[in-house]
Amino acid sequence: TKTNQTDRIWDFGAEYGFQMSGIKSEDFISSNYSPLIRFSIGRCLNKNISIRFGYQGRYFNTIADDIKHYYNFYYTKAVFNVKNIFLGLKDKRAHELFFHIGPGYFYNFHSSKLTINGLIGGTNAFSISPSFKLSLDISAVIGWDIYQGNEDILPSISVGSVYLF
Repeated sequence: TKTNQTDRIWDFGAEYGFQMSGIKSEDFISSNYSPLIRFSIGRCLNKNISIRFGYQGRYFNTIADDIKHYYNFYYTKAVFNVKNIFLGLKDKRAHELFFHIGPGYFYNFHSSKLTINGLIGGTNAFSISPSFKLSLDISAVIGWDIYQGNEDILPSISVGSVYLF
């Protein structure tokens, strides 16, 4: 079904989920998971592309120690509406599928380091009213020297809500 969202070009999102450090088989232990919070504001540029600015953070755990590694990650990302681009849909629908990618500043309080990293992922969004959507996001912060001095990844899964205005 279609929803009447054509006049709403700004949105605010809040998400909560979990993340882990790494994606190797030894990383899949319960002590390596940590909570994730994410806030963002975005603007639709057209029916296919939008831009979002956001914050992700609190802390992550590693298998190397029992310390909470507090961090702040501020990002900008381009968001592509996959269903509109590949299926040629012109109206926003009750279900939307998005792919997003972009850079951000990552500050690790444990190591007192600021690095530039990337954010990549996908989001399923379900409209529950003309002003609200529910979202399920699978994404990862990827880059160099996030926590172990070489290429690192912080994959995450989160659920949230988006308010359109």
